[in-house]
Amino acid sequence: MTRTDDDNRVKQVAVGVGILAVLALIVCGSLVGWRYLPGLFGEWIGMMAGVMTTPFFLETSFVIIGLTVVLAINHWRQKRAGDEFMYLEQIEGADVPAGLPGHAKWTVYRAEPLEGEIPPLQAQAEGALAIGDHEAATECIAAMSEAELKRPETLRLRLELAKATGREDLVDRLENVLRMVKAEIL
Repeated sequence: MTRTDDDNRVKQVAVGVGILAVLALIVCGSLVGWRYLPGLFGEWIGMMAGVMTTPFFLETSFVIIGLTVVLAINHWRQKRAGDEFMYLEQIEGADVPAGLPGHAKWTVYRAEPLEGEIPPLQAQAEGALAIGDHEAATECIAAMSEAELKRPETLRLRLELAKATGREDLVDRLENVLRMVKAEIL
């Protein structure tokens, strides 16, 4: 058992003893001190103390008081800890790898996860090139429009891909095109 568990148990026992002490003071105080309270309020407390101490009502009143205390403490704890509602996200279908363990197919979130978005082709190609997936980078670049292919950042990406795949003829052509595009911009 760790130090935190010991501290937590001491805290729980202290809270329980505190609740019992408060209830004992209220019950004993009402049994002994109702005569000293003025007017109708004092007589009402005396009557309630008498009713509460009759054999059947004594147990019933303590059950009601105990249930009220438990519900109040649970409500306070839930407000402090937050909602217990969780979001479960699972992956299913044909695209799940065969050797993927069961616990890797799901995840639990306390807050609602953000909506997924598909990044633009430029970002997909950059990511694929960064991890060395040259085939996926080529597919992303092939799916781009003519206007996208002529942008300087796309030309640089195509140049990096050509260098990574060892296509020297394409490297020379793309460097020339990139120089011409830079000259047009300036």
